[in-house]
Amino acid sequence: MPLLICDDCSEILKSASHSCLNKQNKQNKENKLDTLFDTIWQHIIQENNISIISIKNGVYALIKENIYIHLNTYICVPNIIKKTCNSLLLNIGDSETSMLDKLQYNGVLDDIIGEKIHCGPLLNGRHRCSFSTMVGSQSLDINGSQYETDGCYETENYVCIVEAKSVPYNNFNIRQLYYPYREVYKKIGKTKQIICLFIYKDKSKIIHIHKFKWNNYEIMLDISNIGYYQYIDQA
Repeated sequence: MPLLICDDCSEILKSASHSCLNKQNKQNKENKLDTLFDTIWQHIIQENNISIISIKNGVYALIKENIYIHLNTYICVPNIIKKTCNSLLLNIGDSETSMLDKLQYNGVLDDIIGEKIHCGPLLNGRHRCSFSTMVGSQSLDINGSQYETDGCYETENYVCIVEAKSVPYNNFNIRQLYYPYREVYKKIGKTKQIICLFIYKDKSKIIHIHKFKWNNYEIMLDISNIGYYQYIDQA
């Protein structure tokens, strides 16, 4: 895996790799070199809070910034999803797509966005993006990195990008929303507001929806949580 080591990580890696190599060599004398190398890198990255981020197809950057966004969970009474769609197929399956279909066709996404959806879901599947951004003090050029979206919806004044999970999460990698956000911004600019949702379902089948926006589109970590909602489907 080719790596670009950003300036603020280079000195950390030099000192940490020497210390870790001596320690691991004593403990892993019989290990193969590639296995030892992987163990060393994993230890260094975890111990020094270094993040790995895709900047090109198959090329990654090491940066001294936390690119994982914490998801706070609040105690509240979940809203019951009101059945406004009479589809006989809407309750089939328990995937991320099935969950989003229920939220869309029963009007939940309309309520969260604040306007009725007239296009979507859009941008499903895998895509590639290219743009420049700031992460902390480091400038990064993203050139053809891959991203996926679970859903993208358009209203009169908004575009809503969605990342959905069918299992509990307590954080997420910011690139999951930022990469598609930048591609949408490249197309529409400021003609519409862009909001992003991270949605997951917990073990009690409660759907948690976190709503985000970017304050400065050029700064990857300049993200604000502007809403939180809970829903439950009593099918």
